[in-house]
Amino acid sequence: MLKALKIVAGAALVVAGTLSPAVAGASTQAAPDCEFGDTYGYRVDRGYVKTDSGTLVGQVQLCRDGNYNYWGFLLLDHSPTVSQYGNVVLERDRDGMPSFVDCDSPGGNHIVRSGQTRCWTPKLTGLSGAYTFLATGSLTSSHTNTTLAFGYTTKPR
Repeated sequence: MLKALKIVAGAALVVAGTLSPAVAGASTQAAPDCEFGDTYGYRVDRGYVKTDSGTLVGQVQLCRDGNYNYWGFLLLDHSPTVSQYGNVVLERDRDGMPSFVDCDSPGGNHIVRSGQTRCWTPKLTGLSGAYTFLATGSLTSSHTNTTLAFGYTTKPR
């Protein structure tokens, strides 16, 4: 019975979030999928960001809007320490010619620092059928530049 109530409550939150999404005010609140500023998009794919030992630290998402603009979204389970940061890199490939943006690129909301849990890249057009996209998320040591955790999406259209 309790499990059924959780499922129903979760469904109600999804429906309510679809009608009027609220922007999370604190970094400890759960963020919806595919956030971009005060709007949300469609999740095309998701990968899990894990340490080498398999500890889950968050997820990376490949997102798009109704106009087929794509972006990468990183959602960490916990805020990084003061000596860590999170980032997502979005690769757009057309005919073997890749281009890359990350959360620090113009139009992104900057890398994830201590006290934060999410970032997104700028949007890139994907209207042409010749584009493919890949989102790669990571948690990195700011002192040694060592990747502490890593994950990626598949490379769908």
